[in-house]
Amino acid sequence: MSLVLVIAVGAAVGLVIRGRNVSPAPEKPEASGQADPAAVVVTDEEITKLVEQHSKALTSGDVNAYTSIFDKQNAALVRDQRKLFANLRKVPLAEAAYRVLRREGRAEDTFGRAVKFNQDVAFVHRLSGIDLRPVSEWYRWTMEKASANAPLVVTKVEGAPPTILGGEGSKTVYYPGPWDIWPDISITRAGAGMIMARTEDSALAKRIAPMVAKAAQRNLDFWKRNGDPSAPVPSGFAVALVKGQTQLGNLFRKQKVDEAGVSIPMPSWVTSGDDMRIGGTRVVMDTGSPFFDSSAEMLEISTHELAHSLLASVDSAQFSLFGKANWIVEGFAEYMANRDSPINRNIRYQTGRAYLAGQLATPFTGALPSNMTWGYKGMTSANYLMGHLAMRYIAERYGERELTEGVIAAYRAPGDDSETALFKVLGVSKTNFERQWASYVRRQLA
Repeated sequence: MSLVLVIAVGAAVGLVIRGRNVSPAPEKPEASGQADPAAVVVTDEEITKLVEQHSKALTSGDVNAYTSIFDKQNAALVRDQRKLFANLRKVPLAEAAYRVLRREGRAEDTFGRAVKFNQDVAFVHRLSGIDLRPVSEWYRWTMEKASANAPLVVTKVEGAPPTILGGEGSKTVYYPGPWDIWPDISITRAGAGMIMARTEDSALAKRIAPMVAKAAQRNLDFWKRNGDPSAPVPSGFAVALVKGQTQLGNLFRKQKVDEAGVSIPMPSWVTSGDDMRIGGTRVVMDTGSPFFDSSAEMLEISTHELAHSLLASVDSAQFSLFGKANWIVEGFAEYMANRDSPINRNIRYQTGRAYLAGQLATPFTGALPSNMTWGYKGMTSANYLMGHLAMRYIAERYGERELTEGVIAAYRAPGDDSETALFKVLGVSKTNFERQWASYVRRQLA
């Protein structure tokens, strides 16, 4: 089994939230004062009307109206949009609407020539019983108008790039969804949540659904006993199944990955006067990974990823240089997935013993893993175990309620202050904690 099977949301949170507009604000294009009747002009009002009609067509179920905005000469484009419409109609959407974002290019020509420009549009939606707030997926439409009296049409659809891109972040903003790229989407209920899969994988979705439902209930029961009762958390979660890391990195994002599962936080569309910055999450799991070899392993990865999703609603989602401490974020998810099993049965146990024996790239010094060296020379799996053991130590020393309070405090703090927030709840300095924890690690892995 690969040592980097579950490099999940710790990286995803930082890369997805940083460099994105958490509360997207439409950029209004310049209005034209052009009066020449021969001029080709696309006004703000014309674009807004087209987008509003597109929204109404989706919610009313009118596929012909929905596809009417696309270039009829491009049969493949129209066919793809009919497929998208059919997929979206299967998804339980409590809200769905398209909203105008930014524009690139000139939308008028005084000499009567055709105009062509890029218009970014947000698909604002809320999954029924899953998303706590509306979230968005961004498209880039290429729009054209051939003459002054010609209709405005969309000639190309792709994912919109983020306003700022850094590091190994996604090249698109929560695009593509499974509805965009799967020929036919299958929806399987999993408790209060759902599993999205290709139709050919619907049998697998039905097999894993009880594991996802059980994982969700385990996490929710833990939260009920130990979490903040004033913080709303989802009762159900959205899970998508893919096969292989190429597909894993091409759903709700476009980036290279080396993970088996991920929980992708989706920023709330509207945050003014609302401190919930993350409206929902999308969990994506690779069915080709060894975690799908048995029901127990499917339950483990589901519990891990849904633990990330459970805490997303309390995330401050504030910009930070290094992000929240991975040992807290990943350690808590690992604790939730493995807290009922002895540590010597953990898949990373032998890696931990090798770490203490000085057989890995770096020796164990008794220091908590840092984000800067998290994936250094194959150290990721050992660092996951160290985070897990930190959570076990806190739970045993302070209790699970104190553990949960500390983790929530870490999520609510700006990323670089996450450790400080957790240690403040525990009433211990980092130096003293590391000394006590290092002794605990040596005892556990002896």
